[in-house]
Amino acid sequence: MLAPYCWTCLVIILIAIIKNVILYGSDAAKQAALEWLYASVYCAGDSYSEPLVIKQIGAIWFLWATFWGSIFLRCTLEMKKGTRLTTIMILFAMGRWSRRLLWFPFSIQAGCCAVLFMYFGFLLRGVIEEIKRASLESKVMIALFAFWIWGDFIKNFQSFWLVHCDIGRGSIDILGSICGCYIILLFSWYLEKHNNKVSRALAFVGKNSLFVLCLHVVELDMFPWRSWAQKLIVYGFPSKLEFYIILIGKFIFIIWGTVICANWNFIRKLFGLIPIERKGKRYG
Repeated sequence: MLAPYCWTCLVIILIAIIKNVILYGSDAAKQAALEWLYASVYCAGDSYSEPLVIKQIGAIWFLWATFWGSIFLRCTLEMKKGTRLTTIMILFAMGRWSRRLLWFPFSIQAGCCAVLFMYFGFLLRGVIEEIKRASLESKVMIALFAFWIWGDFIKNFQSFWLVHCDIGRGSIDILGSICGCYIILLFSWYLEKHNNKVSRALAFVGKNSLFVLCLHVVELDMFPWRSWAQKLIVYGFPSKLEFYIILIGKFIFIIWGTVICANWNFIRKLFGLIPIERKGKRYG
């Protein structure tokens, strides 16, 4: 989790320096580098102004939250079942409560909240295997119920941002998010059985979602898409196409960037996805 985070932050800082040197000069580049270095070290997914001024690093907060959540889950799985559940609920409550005081560095509060969802995933693995062996009637009823709960979650959406430890309406929205995941799994299983071309493309994106996330945060933080789209509009593109120009630009950069990174062993080694060989030994 942490190696991709560090390398992505380094790329963001280098791009910020180059961009500001070209556009505004060395002083602006130095200031931008310091701001992004601070954002990289703090690891916040959003910006805050009180009680501290915190600059967001963006979507890769998810890597630190997953890092903490994985550690918490591994530790709690070593406990007795009753103690395990109590500890997970305490961690979840601490993440929710402490966010009102101050957003801590390294997205540790989001990790405290994430461990509950990771624990649900751990528990539901066996449940899903049982559902697969159930009768068709049972599968249809479970799918319809999950879709109904997910639909209610979408229809009555108020807020649900793990980046802020904001769980919206509470337990009903937690259930809604789990049901949404289940429906997506069902759709994925269907595609895998009936559309090999689409399933292979989605499987590639899924296996390389780490690159998708990191490239997304780079373009989100560094690329002035709106400014570029407006320049194209000046040259004759209809203004109504601005949104689609930005969307296509993002899509091309992220997908082609992912294809390059996924097939470049040097990048995969930096991200820790394949072992590094040194003097006859392998480290990974």
